[in-house]
Amino acid sequence: MRDLTQDTITDYIAASFASSQSPRHVELMTGLVKCLHGFIREVDLSHSEWAKLLAFFYRVGDKTTETRDEFMLLSDVMGITSLVDLLASTKNPEVTPASPLGPFYLENAPVIQQGGTLCRAGEPGIPLVFKGTVTNEHGVKIENALLDIWHNADSGLYSNEDETQDDMNNRGRIYTDEQGRFTLNTIRPKPYSVPMDGPVGDLLNAFERSPWRSAHLHVVVSAQGYESVITELFFSDCEYIDIDAVGGVRPSLTHEPSYINTERGETLSIDHHFRLRPLSQEPASL
Repeated sequence: MRDLTQDTITDYIAASFASSQSPRHVELMTGLVKCLHGFIREVDLSHSEWAKLLAFFYRVGDKTTETRDEFMLLSDVMGITSLVDLLASTKNPEVTPASPLGPFYLENAPVIQQGGTLCRAGEPGIPLVFKGTVTNEHGVKIENALLDIWHNADSGLYSNEDETQDDMNNRGRIYTDEQGRFTLNTIRPKPYSVPMDGPVGDLLNAFERSPWRSAHLHVVVSAQGYESVITELFFSDCEYIDIDAVGGVRPSLTHEPSYINTERGETLSIDHHFRLRPLSQEPASL
């Protein structure tokens, strides 16, 4: 009979995952086991503390719905999402850096034409013209690249947390033209607090952490034959630019305010160059 101790239990459990046919699966699971066991030893975790952690994760699961991803929010405020993004950016510095998807993404936003508008007619807020180019890492322009764009309203709320907005307000998808260009109209997004009405909010309050996110546009860029990029664009004059709650701000994703005159009056203008990497020929790890 095996005599397990606190010194041997980690290797015993890690070895139980070694039978997988995927070396990467083995690496992931054994690494996770060793990391978790190391944390428990380091802090000398008690039964009651572990029970409280499990109860917290139960609450995160209960709060998660089709339109509210509390697990994603937890990943964001713990800096896990940003760390994964930063690791990927280090490996591919020529590609547009990633930034968190966030908990408010909705699929199947309407497709809009060049020069179209994301927001509903008469939407309050500072007018914004968002334009740019999509290329590969060598600057070759990509036609028919798809940009999925969303942001909050002037109230600071996203459409799926505000009953006064249409479901797809401030959301849309647009294809690049033959020059890899796109142009659309919307409003400047506002800084906002991450949702505080759930267990993640309770966590931030308990540690007196700021819940505020710097104002940003969410963008997912994809094209046939290329790896998609999930990212955000920021404004340098936002008061929360240096204390973003999820650590999502990147210098190359931050724009100095620039204004032009349009039929909507003084209008903020952003022109961003997105770079995509060709799909790897290596099989996915999971």
